[in-house]
Amino acid sequence: MKTYLASLKVFAFLLLAFLANVSQAQQNLPATHLHFNDDTSKLQFAIVSDLWGGYCPGVFDDAVDKLNLLQPQFVMSVGDLIDGKTYDSTVLDNQWDEFNVLVNSLSMPFFYVPGNHDISNPWMEIEWQKRLGRLYYYFIQKNVLFLCIDTQDGGSSGIHAEQIAYFKKAIKDHPAVRWTFVFMHRPVWKGQGNEQGGYENIEAALSGRNYTLFSGHNHTYLKLEKNGNNHYVLGSTGGGCNLIGEKFGKFNHITWVTVNKKESPKIVNLKLDGIIKEDVVNKNTYPITSTLIMQNWMTIPRHVSPNQFMTSLTPTIIFNNPTNYPLKISGDLSNMVNHTTQPQEINLVIPPKGNKQQMITIESADESKIDLAELPFIEIELLGSYIYEGIVYEIPARKKIFPDWKHLLPKVPDAEEMMSAQFEHLDNTESITVNTPEYLHNKWYWSGPEDCLLRFNMAHDKKYLYLVATVNDDQLVMNGKRERDIIYVNFEDKNGEASRFTIYPDSPESTINTDDQTKLRTEDIRLTSAVEKEGLIKIMLRVPIAKIARKDNSFRFNIGYRDQDNSPDQRNSTLYWKPLWDSETDYQYSGTFIMNNQH
Repeated sequence: MKTYLASLKVFAFLLLAFLANVSQAQQNLPATHLHFNDDTSKLQFAIVSDLWGGYCPGVFDDAVDKLNLLQPQFVMSVGDLIDGKTYDSTVLDNQWDEFNVLVNSLSMPFFYVPGNHDISNPWMEIEWQKRLGRLYYYFIQKNVLFLCIDTQDGGSSGIHAEQIAYFKKAIKDHPAVRWTFVFMHRPVWKGQGNEQGGYENIEAALSGRNYTLFSGHNHTYLKLEKNGNNHYVLGSTGGGCNLIGEKFGKFNHITWVTVNKKESPKIVNLKLDGIIKEDVVNKNTYPITSTLIMQNWMTIPRHVSPNQFMTSLTPTIIFNNPTNYPLKISGDLSNMVNHTTQPQEINLVIPPKGNKQQMITIESADESKIDLAELPFIEIELLGSYIYEGIVYEIPARKKIFPDWKHLLPKVPDAEEMMSAQFEHLDNTESITVNTPEYLHNKWYWSGPEDCLLRFNMAHDKKYLYLVATVNDDQLVMNGKRERDIIYVNFEDKNGEASRFTIYPDSPESTINTDDQTKLRTEDIRLTSAVEKEGLIKIMLRVPIAKIARKDNSFRFNIGYRDQDNSPDQRNSTLYWKPLWDSETDYQYSGTFIMNNQH
């Protein structure tokens, strides 16, 4: 027994000596301290943003590879994972299969959040639910609450009552979590008050707790603080190739989030070829970057010339600097083909919150008169630049000058007979062709004149104005459907009141619908219309001159077409010859015609 106790004492002595030597060795390590960052409650996850809306091949593949190297605990998303925009199940299966092959190669979980590309129609929404289950959900990991919201609820931007109730309950049921993260596709949080598509109700339920929100959709990075909490619009992870850089918020990246025990989340953006600070675009630089991206520091108001043939054009350029920093503007105007300009160069500095007007004179290089009908547009390109904290921010702005003039309509004694012949025989020789609509709604659905082409011509006699208009459309959609092709014709009466006519060319019983307050009534107008099998619509209108002519024998006119297509998807675009009269892009005398009583 004595031998055993003696051995035990020796062992204890040796152990204490060993531990002392280890402690002494650790104390002698060349390190700041030995409090290792091994918090077991630490949470580290990554976020990927939009892949589509300008897909750049290979970017997301690279992101997946590097996520496997970085090894976050899991990966979140903010939507637009596939191209979508289809009712074809084969196409849709291929898109999801191609995407899932990539995310299934991740060694950590990937959480899906829907974007408008992912559920752009009811068929795709059903497919999502069949493949993935819920469109919106929440989960908890290490006492952190994750809310994944569907901002495409019911097929359009917004969040409906059922989803709102679901998240309000989730928030109420988990009051003691250490942090809350919110994920959504559309940044509906940027709206004010009840203009957030329903999110304002979820936002109210989040009041009083710590949370961070991530969204996508815009492909332009932005960090803002709202209600004392950080809100982000992420850039993209493949949804763009020729991006202009991180200082403009236009870059491909993944976002890395770390949650420690007692600290607010740490957030950083990882370019696939580098690391970017999480406030790279912030409240100070955002006014600069958004001004340059939107190109709204330069506007050229429309100018209507007295007639079609002009010795010179004298448009005015308006420069406006909405920021708190000087804006430098420079550019060479001497390289216009077939034209000369004065001045030839622009070099200006617009002070903070300042503005300036610059008139330029454009003349034909051979000193002949300019035929505005042969001049579709003149393009002006100038460089706008700011310097903030030693960093230069600059982007060229390009604006087009669309020449316009007061169109002259001579009186024709046999105008009705002449226009009837044009209507009957489709003579477009004298027609105005709308190759470049000045108003275009859903412009991405109009692929140009081969999609739909609008032409029109007018003439008048002593009593009536006659309009003949034709539309060549690659898909005619009519037969009483709500989503259908429509022609719009707008006149101003002699008092300047707008008269807006909605024309259904294939409906003889209800050919014209007018606004209730219009002064130019249905009974004042005679309409003839026809729909041909070869994708052609034609109408002829007769309008009493006494209803529309001003004292100077002028009147204002606009014509438009709503082009409904059903293949490959249900979609429509609306184009007008001139801007809508009640829009910001309208300008004085647009679409003005002068009736000449001489013949």
